Amino acid sequence: MDPTLRPASAASRHAERFNLVKSTEAAKRNAAHISAVVREYVSTHARGKSGTFDMLELACGTGTHAVCVARECAGFLQSYAPTDVCEDAFESVRANADEARREGGDWAGVLAPPAIVDAAAFDACVARDSLDGVLVVNMAHISSDAANRGMFRGCGEALRSGGLLFVYGPFSYDGGKFRSEGDAKFDASLRTRDPENFGLVDEEWMDGLANEAGLDVVEHRDMPANNLTLVYRKR
Repeated sequence: MDPTLRPASAASRHAERFNLVKSTEAAKRNAAHISAVVREYVSTHARGKSGTFDMLELACGTGTHAVCVARECAGFLQSYAPTDVCEDAFESVRANADEARREGGDWAGVLAPPAIVDAAAFDACVARDSLDGVLVVNMAHISSDAANRGMFRGCGEALRSGGLLFVYGPFSYDGGKFRSEGDAKFDASLRTRDPENFGLVDEEWMDGLANEAGLDVVEHRDMPANNLTLVYRKR
């Protein structure tokens, strides 16, 4: 081995696997749209009206959505916990939160420090009936079945009655059909990268997992670029 070469660090492997650069660019484009949907539900929720709504984000990346949702839901949130399976981007999460706090808005105070949570073991990471909302952005198509199943299983445990789960991303439907040629090409490229774990999943499959976990389908909201926000409520 050439002594000038060094093995890739865990951080660089993680960034490459999940393409954090493109993910962050996408997050900046979709954050406002996602935050508007979240606000719509949180602002009318009983705990949102009282300013005691507790929310957690899985697969938070660099924290772009955490800041945007906290700002959009100012006055409704009591806490917002950004989490991810790896701490490699936590420096960026903290930097984004610090910048938000420097803006001087009281809303930034709801942002908790980032924490490691593996979606596949979500139910073992959070207390029962401790959350009112969970946000998951662009995770389902770059995660294993175990992670998607764990996300729902954990929400079934962690969400209080009437709690909400928001899952944003591109989805196939009706046994693998695509909404556009672009989605079909994207799915093919994902499966080339990781044929076992990556690829668009059917929205109906997600609904089935939600039902098994004790969550009802509220709506599938159409979003820009053929994406959806799947909204579920704990029974």
